[in-house]
Amino acid sequence: MRIDFYYWGMQCPINREMLNLLEQFKEEFDIVLHDVDKDEELAIQQRMFFPFLTVVDNKMRFFSPITRQFLMQLLNGEVIEEKPYIIQLARERYKGEIVPLTRENIHIAGKCTGREHATACRMKVDFLSNHFDGIYGYLNIENGDLLGGAEYIPSKLVPYNVPKDDKYAFLTCLYLSSSNYDYKALPLQALEVHLKKHYDKIIAISDELGVFPNGNLKWFLEQGYQDEGIISVEHNYCTLHLVSKYL
Repeated sequence: MRIDFYYWGMQCPINREMLNLLEQFKEEFDIVLHDVDKDEELAIQQRMFFPFLTVVDNKMRFFSPITRQFLMQLLNGEVIEEKPYIIQLARERYKGEIVPLTRENIHIAGKCTGREHATACRMKVDFLSNHFDGIYGYLNIENGDLLGGAEYIPSKLVPYNVPKDDKYAFLTCLYLSSSNYDYKALPLQALEVHLKKHYDKIIAISDELGVFPNGNLKWFLEQGYQDEGIISVEHNYCTLHLVSKYL
């Protein structure tokens, strides 16, 4: 059985974790790794709009993080049905301390996956600093704990098939989604203020109903974003839209 694992460098801390896991299964699968960081053509060919994509036997596409359980299910020949992450998003904004995301506190942002990623976060800093440096986004924190955050990268450095311009910023990550409070609106708002100094427009990708990546679409529209239309449909998983906002 062949596994093609496509990933965008160390843009997401969990990429390192998944690469380590795949290494442990290299005798059980024919594993081929593809870093699309400098390969926009490949990312477009694979219709990538997530920081990672797993393709099994050139036909089955999976978008969630790879787990040991997932790989064991493949080995056992089980049919795997991936379901989108859909929750009822809270609208009441919760404000902790809104702080810039920099290399000094990126370890806090790494908790967005619910796990500690000390090594992967250091690798993410290296990845980001090779592209640009300074403020990578904004965090919403309380007592040193992560509540929410918003991260970006200049659009011209994005391998996905999205509009690219010196004056466009691309929202890479928006977290955390919760049915209790809206933890991500305020760091996004702070990021927009920061980006206004250098960019004219911010663009992002959102699912219609799911909150991965970033969404959902209704939430973005409520934040003043414009729906620029569908850019990808994955059967029974997601309908992705490009959204934008002039700064």
